[in-house]
Order: sequence, then C-alpha cells, then structure tokens
Amino acid sequence: MATPGSTEATVLAALEVLYQKHLQPEQVQAADAYLRAFQVTPEAFNVAVSLLDRCVAQCQQHPEQLPTVSPVLFFASQTLATKIRRQHVLPVGVEWSFAAWCEKIVAWLAALPSSMPKLVPTQLSLALVACVPRMTSEELASKAQQQTNGVRAGSAIGFLLHLLSSAQVASGIVAEVLVVVAEELSDLQEREARDRMQRELDDWASMVLDQVLPQLMQDAMQSSTSTKELVLRAARAWIRFARVPATVVVQNALMQSLIVFLRDDELFDVAVELIVELVRCFPDVQHDIAVVQWLVPQLMQLQGDFQQAAKDQDSDKCLGLCRIFTEMGESYLDLLVGDQAMDQAIILDLLLDCMQYPDAEVAGVTTSFWFRFLGACQHESNKHSAPKFQAHIIRLAGICMQNLQFDEDFPTLPSDKQQDFKGFRQELGDLLRECCDVLGVESILTHCVQGLQAIYQLPASQRRWEAVEAHLYCVRSIGRNVENAASNSQLVASPLETIFQHLPQFAEHPAIKYTACLIVSRYALWLRDHGQFLTPLVEFLHQCVVGSAQDTLAANWQVSSAAATALRTLAIDCWPTLGADVLRFYLYIDAQGEGAMMGVDDHVLMLQGIFAGVSQTRDTNAMLQVLDQVLSPILRRLTAVYAASASGERVNSTIAMQELLRILSIYDYLEVHDRRSQSQPLVLLTERVWTSLDQMLSLFRASDELVERVCRCYKRMLKTGGVAIKPFVPRMVENLLSFYQTEPKSSYLYAASMVLKYFYNDQSTDMTPLLANMLLRLAEMTFPLFKSVERMQSLPDILEEFFYLMERGVRMLPQALVNEASKPTLMAQVLRGAVLALQFSHNDANKAALCFLELVYQRAVTSGTPDPVAAALERIVQESFASTGRELVDCVLRAVVLGVLPRYRVDDDYGSVAGLLVHVAKLNGAALQQWLQEWFHQAVATQTVVFLSDRDIARFESDLFGSSSEREFRRVIRHFARLCASRTESSGGQGRDSR
Repeated sequence: MATPGSTEATVLAALEVLYQKHLQPEQVQAADAYLRAFQVTPEAFNVAVSLLDRCVAQCQQHPEQLPTVSPVLFFASQTLATKIRRQHVLPVGVEWSFAAWCEKIVAWLAALPSSMPKLVPTQLSLALVACVPRMTSEELASKAQQQTNGVRAGSAIGFLLHLLSSAQVASGIVAEVLVVVAEELSDLQEREARDRMQRELDDWASMVLDQVLPQLMQDAMQSSTSTKELVLRAARAWIRFARVPATVVVQNALMQSLIVFLRDDELFDVAVELIVELVRCFPDVQHDIAVVQWLVPQLMQLQGDFQQAAKDQDSDKCLGLCRIFTEMGESYLDLLVGDQAMDQAIILDLLLDCMQYPDAEVAGVTTSFWFRFLGACQHESNKHSAPKFQAHIIRLAGICMQNLQFDEDFPTLPSDKQQDFKGFRQELGDLLRECCDVLGVESILTHCVQGLQAIYQLPASQRRWEAVEAHLYCVRSIGRNVENAASNSQLVASPLETIFQHLPQFAEHPAIKYTACLIVSRYALWLRDHGQFLTPLVEFLHQCVVGSAQDTLAANWQVSSAAATALRTLAIDCWPTLGADVLRFYLYIDAQGEGAMMGVDDHVLMLQGIFAGVSQTRDTNAMLQVLDQVLSPILRRLTAVYAASASGERVNSTIAMQELLRILSIYDYLEVHDRRSQSQPLVLLTERVWTSLDQMLSLFRASDELVERVCRCYKRMLKTGGVAIKPFVPRMVENLLSFYQTEPKSSYLYAASMVLKYFYNDQSTDMTPLLANMLLRLAEMTFPLFKSVERMQSLPDILEEFFYLMERGVRMLPQALVNEASKPTLMAQVLRGAVLALQFSHNDANKAALCFLELVYQRAVTSGTPDPVAAALERIVQESFASTGRELVDCVLRAVVLGVLPRYRVDDDYGSVAGLLVHVAKLNGAALQQWLQEWFHQAVATQTVVFLSDRDIARFESDLFGSSSEREFRRVIRHFARLCASRTESSGGQGRDSR
C-alpha cells in the first residue's frame, strides 16, 4: 500500500506533467486520468489538506513561487471542495468537526496572497460554505463565546461571519463567500437543512445588506474593480435568495448608489444584474409599493443615458439599459395598463425607443414585454383602457415593419447569424398578429399597403428591396388574422386585392419573390374565393421557377422551393380550378431532367399537393389518370438505370433514391377511402412499383440510405393499403428474409416489425404461420451477433431494431417465441442477447434491450392465467433468470452505480433499469437481494466504489428492499443513481484550462 508521502509525490508529479508544455498528448491525458481517479479516493482528503498547508505557507514565505504553486493549490482546493460538497465524508482518523473545518479553511483564505488566481479562493469558498449547514447545534454552542454580540445563539452564518472578520480575510474573498452563502445554502437538497438555512439567510439579510456589504464596498474603493463587482454580486445574491423587507432596500446605502454604479463603465454589467434582480424580487405593487415608488423614478432618469448610448452606437450599454426597462415593464405591467396614472406614456415611449434600436439583439429583448402588454390590453378587465394605447401600438407595428428589413450584408453573414435574424423576424411577425387582435386586422393590413404605395412613389433609384420585402412579410405574417376577420370583410378585401393585383410587379428581387410566393401559399383559401387572381398568380409562380433555374442569387433565397410550396397549397385548396395547371407544370418540369429547374425536394412538394388535391375529388378514375401520368416517367427512368447496369455500365443509387422520394410522396398523399377494393389506386401503384423495388434492392443493397427508403415504401404500402395489400405480404416477407440474410440491415427488421403490426390480428390460417416463421428466421440470422459483445457493439442499429421487433413479437405473437419444442428456446436466446446488449453504452440499443426485458419480465410475473403460452413464457423467464440473472444484475448495477449506460436510462419511463428491476424483484426478490449484496461486497473489495461509504450502500439496500410500492422502489434507484453521479461526474478533473 502506498504511503501518504509517496502518494503526495505521485500527485505532484502528475500535476507537473499536466501543466508542462511541449509534452506528448498521451502523457497529458494519462496524468489527467490519474488525477480524476485520485480525487474520488479516500486518501485524496488528507493529501489535499497536506498540500494546502504546505503550499499556502510556501506562498507566504516565497511569493515569487506563486506561479509554480498555483496549480497545486487549485487541485488541492478543488479536491477539498468536491469531497465536502459531494461526498459528505470526513477523512478517517481525523477528529475534526465541521466548525473546526470552517476555522481551518478561513485560516487558509486569510493567508492567501492578493495575487492568487481567483480559482483557488473560489474553490475554498465552496468548501467553506458546504461546512456551514452541517455544523451541529452542539458544535455551535461550543463556539458560542466567539459569536458577535447580539447574534442569536446557534447561528451558523453568524459563526461564519465572525470567523471571516476575526481572521481579517480580504474584502474580495469575503464578498465571494457571501455570494456562495446565498446561492448554495438556499438550494440544499435536504429539506430540513434548506429550511433552517433559509431562516438564517432571512435573519441575517438586513445586517449583511446594511452593514457588511457597505463596509466591504468602502474598503474596496481604493482597491481593484473586481472587489466592487463581487460586493454588488453579493448584494444581488442576498436580495434574490433571502427575504428582504422593502424598507431595508429603500434605505440601503448600496441601493441608494445604484445609478452611480450603473454610470461607472467598469461596474455597468453587474449593476444591471443587480437592478434587474431588484425589479424581479419586488414586483407586487401592493406589498412592495415602497420599493416601486422609490425605484421607478430613479430608473426613469436613465432615459437620457439610453438616448446618449444610442447616439454613441454603444450597443452593449443599450442592451443593458434595455434589459432594465423591459424588466420594469413586465414586472409592473398591471400598473401600466391600469387606471392609476404613473406616466405610462413615458415608459411605453422608452420601451418603443428600445424596440427601435437598429441592433436586433437589443430590440429583441423587448419583445417578451410587448407580447405580455398586448395580451393584457385584450384582457376583459383592461379593454376599456386599451384605446388610450392605440398610438403606441400603431408605432409598435411600424417599428416591427422597420425591424423586419434585411440588412444589405445579410447574405454575407454566417449561417447561425442568419438563422438568428430569421427567428427574430418570426417573433416580430407574431407581434404584428397580436397588434391585429388589438387594433383590428384591417388597420395593420392597410398600414402595409400604404407603406408599399409610399415606397413605389419614390424614384426607382431610391427604392430599397429590403423595405418592399419587409412589408410583404408583414402581409404574410398576419394571414391567420385575415382568415378570422369575418366581419368588415370589405375592409380586408380591398387592401388584399391591391396587393395581389400588383404582387408580380413587386417581385423585382429574389428575396421579394420568395416572400411573394409564400404569401400566395398563405392566402390560398382567400384566393380560391377570388378566382380572378389565380391565373396570373400561377403564371407568376411558373416564372419564378423557370427564371430561377440558373440564378445563383435566387437559389440562395430558395425561390424555387417557395414557388413549389405555393403550387402545393394551390393544388390542395384550389384543385377544381388549378389542379390541371399544376399537374401540367409539374410534368413539364419533370421532363426537363433532374436539377434542370427544380431539385427533387421541390418536385416532392408539388407531388404532395397534386395527390392531396386529386384525392379530395374521391374520383377513382381521376386518381388513376394522375397516377399514370406521374408514375410512368418515374418507372421509365428506373428502367433505364437497370438496363444500363445490365449492359455493364457503372451506375450509382442517386437516381433511384430520388425516385423513391417521389414514390413515397404518392403513398403519403394519395388518400383512398375504400381500402378493400383490389382495383383501388394504391394497390395498382404497388403492383406497378413492386418489380422495380426488387431490382433496386438487388442492385443497390449495399446502400443503407436506399434500403431504408425502400423499407419506408413497404411501411407505406402496409399502412395506407389496408387489407387490399395482403396479397403482397408473403412476397414482402420473403424479400425481407432474403435480403437480410444476404446483407443484414436494421431497415429490414423495422419493415418486418411493421408487417407484424399491421397483420398480426389477421384471422386467416396462412398469416400466423407466415409471421411466426418470419420472426424465427430473422432471429436465427441475428443470433450470430450475440457471440461477442464486440460484435454487438459494432452493429447497434441492428440490435435496436431486433429487440424492438422481438418486443412487438411478445405483444402480438408470443406463441412464436415460446415454442419449447427445441432447446434452447427462441425466447431464451433473445433474453441472453438482451443481457449482453447491456454490457456496452449505446442509448438506442440499450433502450430497445431494456424495453424487451421489461416487457418479458412483466408478462412473466403477471401471467396468473391458465393460458399455456403465458405459462411457457413464465417457465422460460425463470430458467433464464437462474442462468443469466447474476449477469443481468451486474449490468444494471453498473448502470446505476458506475453510469456505464446513459444516465437517463436509469428511470426514463418505459425501457429503464428501474422499471426492469421492479419486475425482477417481483420474480425473485431474494436472489436479487443476494446478488446485489455480493456485487457491492466485491466492488468495495476492489475499490470500484470508493466514492460510496458503507453507510451509503447499507441505506440503499435497506430503502430498496423496504419499499412499500413500485413508485418508491423506482424513486430509491433514481436517487441513488443521482448520488453516485454526483460523486463521480462532479469530482472535477484537471483540464489544462483550469489554471
């Protein structure tokens, strides 16, 4: 066994490797791994204390050695913090109380030089505060003579403050400790300790805010800005987590200087956070009226600050002030929309100024307020006061239209920035809809038309496409409100008629074309009732597609996709009028060749509309005609691919996959109401594509994506074809078995599961044997994967679908899995494979195996019927548990304790470790308890669970097997898994950036 001195030397050597430059990555990784593992060992406690004692003294005696010693101090302080915060275990053989630990840590903090990197005092502060709630009343009573006069006996926070003051700890460190005190003690897991500490926080809040923090700020006036920031952070934390009387806030010296702090550039950010917290914590205009009356006038003084910052284009300052104003508006919304006069107009104008700021990040801060404000205006109790805000709401709508505009440099922005701005535009569109609800849709719609007219009255050289597009985007955004505006229909129709009359002329830029196409799509139902616009608009859409074919800018703005979307919607909503035109245009585009004018995704959009539209007619002949016109060129192209391959040419799967997308869209959108007829369109479609799909699988069976699409086609056949598709099922099953045997892929198993889903309840004598044989043969072909965990780990997708298929088999065709004629039974082999699948971490495969196991064990313990199938299942599970149960328990305990499976598999609804263990306990609780005890005994002996104490393990066993319900049983497992995770994952490894 290593001696303490040798262990400490090894730790120091590992730290030297970790922080030394120009080493091989493997050496650094090895050192990091060693240190992470060491931090969870029992001896890490004593080593950390020894390092802190020695290195703190070394810093005092030799300040020039601080850069060398800092990494060691950080590691030691972090280890100590982790031990005390997470493990709640004191080092063996050390007779220290937590009060003594507080004294020791405060002594270290007091001895730290001012130039010490901040990470070290931060970790020591965390360790110090973790000791506070764990001091017993006896410990505090024994230290009573050290407490400050006037402090009630037994106060842990009082004892801590006394220690910090007596040791003369630096102001910055004291402020940080106070931050941690408020944040940590208000969020303890144990309810009794949390309530006790909350009472202490409340009791001490006035003194901390009125005496301690002002004194710290006074001491910091001649020191660094960071100390002042920490003092303000501490004030924010105590206001947030302690119950502070309003009178204390109003009279507090720090609060009286808020505006001064805010106008200090170095303190601006932290002052903003403090003010925002103040507003949030005192929102009740009745109970907190003293704070409201004091704070609002002060914040109104900042109007000039915002205007100056806007003039200086200081976006950061504008953003901070905007946060303050928005929080004020949201917190005091009832006052804003109420009858009491409080300069509502000034506040709303200020928020509108924020909204008008050209930076979307600043303007976006206010949107949450405007949503709430507009919602409040519509509330029944406030409707009488809404008219007085009409001018502000009209201005808001105008600002939204202005902020919607793209900047000239938008196309050059990074993709994430582009998506952010598009998301902001959507929010503004939603705001406009809310404005419509307050002002009436005709008001906003007329405003849009007037804006467009004003733009086109300008000389052509002065027109900006961004302004035109923004107004059209507004028209698109309020489409839902227009549909709901049944009254005043003429007031709505008139501006819409103007827009659609001139829409093709507006579209001079690809961005405008894109938005114009989506307007057509959004207003398709309105256009159906105003047919005079349909023909020119369809021609406009055609031109958008044809004109965009070779236009890179149009491709960037996705004009073709927008036009396809519009044609799709028109085909659905206006089929009697436009169906033939859309079909004709699709066939024209299709004949031009792949990619000549449209990509396959846009083709699919149009096909969706065509088949959804023709399905509404319920005219079988019309459906068949459309089907033939669309399907014939698809099959011709596929036949050409097969012929080229047969002649020796090398072909790829691209064309086949594109045609599969078209075929899938037909299955999805061709809706047939009589699914029993053998002459219905879906059956005829299946007959025509079947041979082509077979050839496709034979030719491209190595392509995972193509196989997946073919199997999706199989699923669509089964789902949409109904009983009429039954004649194809034997051929489908044979295909799945044949191709799976040739080259196993998960898609074949998924398709087999769909066959079982849609035909398991078929009463015919031929279907059940067919499905049973399918399950048996697929299982036999999959069992070779179970020969080794490594082999299983290389094919997790197959395992996932296999266990889901077997689970469905247990639900729908259990007799096929429990046939005891052969040994081992199919079920026994699958159970063995499921246990093996839990020996490696892969969320999807693990979940599928757990789902299967949970269902099987549930059926085994709840059979209780004379059903021979259920009885056979119970016998098989009992036999399997006798042979593989210990291995199963090992897998699930490794998942719970060591986290070898994803943590959310512990108790994540169905398919979880906890759910499985519930049924295992019902099946054989005595064996489970015995194997669990043996597992922990072995784990302790091999130091696998050094992060757990004997008490932790004993309590887990007692709580688990003493559970009175399934819910409590699962809760015990869940909480123990969290405890283990907190002890391992939070041990805090040493990354190089931790210096």
